[in-house]
Amino acid sequence: MLSDTLGFYSVKASAIFIVAIIYFILGTIMSILLDELSPEENYEQMTTLELFFHISGMLGVIAVVFYFIRIMLKRVPFFMNGWYGFEASRLREISGGIIIAHTVYTYQTRLVKMMEEFGRRMRRVILNKKNV
Repeated sequence: MLSDTLGFYSVKASAIFIVAIIYFILGTIMSILLDELSPEENYEQMTTLELFFHISGMLGVIAVVFYFIRIMLKRVPFFMNGWYGFEASRLREISGGIIIAHTVYTYQTRLVKMMEEFGRRMRRVILNKKNV
C-alpha cells in the first residue's frame, strides 16, 4: 500500500517535471515566433489606443496558442499512463500556465516594451502625475 502510494506520487512528480519542460520548450518557440509579429517601432510615438490594440491582439493570440498547446498535451499519450494507477489526462498541472506565462514574458521583448509604455501612460492618467 505504501509502495503504491509512493510509486503513484513519484510518477506524478515525474509527469509534472516533464510537462514543465515541454511547456518551457513550446513557450520559448512560441514566444520567439510571436515576437516577430509585434511591430518594431518607437512605442512612445504610438497613440495609447494603438498600443492598447497591439497589446490586446498579441495577448489574444498568445491565449489561443496556449489553448491549443494545452489541448495537444492532454491528447498526446503519456508513456507513464497506467503506472501505479496514474493517468496523465487527470493531471491538473497540464492546465496550469505559469511556465508558459513566464517564458512568454521573458522572450517577447517587443510586447514587454509596449506594455511598459502603456503602463507608464496609465499611471499618468490614474495617478495624475506628469513625470511617471
